[in-house]
Amino acid sequence: MGSLERIEHVAALCAAQRPSAVVVSAMAGETNRLVSMARHFTEHTDSPEYDLLVASGEQVSVALLSFALRKHGLTPVPMLAAHAGIVTDDLHSRATIQSVNREAISRHIEKGELPVIAGFQGVTQEGRFTSLGRGGSDTSAVAIAAGIGARDCVIYTDVDGVFTADPRVCSQARIIRRIRHEEMLEMASQGSKVLHIRSVHLAAKWGIRLFVKNTFSTDEGTEMISDNEAIEGELVTGVAHSSDEAWFTVGPVPYTPTALADVFSALAAHGINVDIVNQEIRGNAILIHFTVGGTDVAQTKDVLAKATPGAEVRLNTEVAKVSIVGVGMRVHAGVAARMFRALANAGVEIRLVTTSEIKVACLVDRATLNKAVQALHKEFVETVG
Repeated sequence: MGSLERIEHVAALCAAQRPSAVVVSAMAGETNRLVSMARHFTEHTDSPEYDLLVASGEQVSVALLSFALRKHGLTPVPMLAAHAGIVTDDLHSRATIQSVNREAISRHIEKGELPVIAGFQGVTQEGRFTSLGRGGSDTSAVAIAAGIGARDCVIYTDVDGVFTADPRVCSQARIIRRIRHEEMLEMASQGSKVLHIRSVHLAAKWGIRLFVKNTFSTDEGTEMISDNEAIEGELVTGVAHSSDEAWFTVGPVPYTPTALADVFSALAAHGINVDIVNQEIRGNAILIHFTVGGTDVAQTKDVLAKATPGAEVRLNTEVAKVSIVGVGMRVHAGVAARMFRALANAGVEIRLVTTSEIKVACLVDRATLNKAVQALHKEFVETVG
């Protein structure tokens, strides 16, 4: 949806593919433009007026695509979140979809019409606009597919699929043709920008076949498969990274059994997702380390000021996260050691580490991020061809 010409192309694609429904995002750069206008007045995004502003970009796309579809002989039904019954909670700028009104959408499909639905947005029970945050249109599309009982959902974007690493950083990156939901969840959570983690989670939960394809290519793209489906296994499926990270250090604060719970409960109450967590015990006190996304910095500062009054809060935004992901890690020892050695050999200093069964993630200095990605891709992906 980057330009009028691309919208024309999307309309032609719809005429050829005949989907049950279409979910659209804003035109290229539009959401960033709206966000920048909001930030002229405030850094805070947790308000109804913020969502009302940033969700308006999708409304324009709905209207323009509907015009283009009529030229192809289709009968579009333009729908905003309220028309489609996309109900969310009331966490502004990071709302979560609670339900989709199947009847509101399906009745148009049954009449041979094509619902054209605004992604990225929802409404609260009281009818206020909300926005879903980064990747919200992907999440909307999968939620609507589940809501209307669709079995497949195709996410059309401007890349050929999910890659083993960001090809802009690693020239040797290649397309992953089939990837488990579990691995894609980790890739998305660790910074892969192709799909948002919530869209992958919904697809796994509702058993929806999820595809990623290039709108302007005939490449077969990437298919998300169920976690129990057979696939040729590799130790590491891909290398993900995120440069939009913020590292907070709080304390020392008095050590109590509830010290960590008190801090992270306060953050959770405001919908702030915390990633890497670590603590240092210093006698009767602790230092708490954690990372959040860059867009949550202002709100995190406010929450910490109330949750840890008087405690020192330090912030480092010159950091990035690099991760390796793959189900093969479950049955192979020494993966973390190989990762740390590869980073050390590349001159990359590790600041914090977090792991799961199928992931190892390291916080590094942002200046060393590119060579970290390249070193890990060479160590774990290129060597298996």
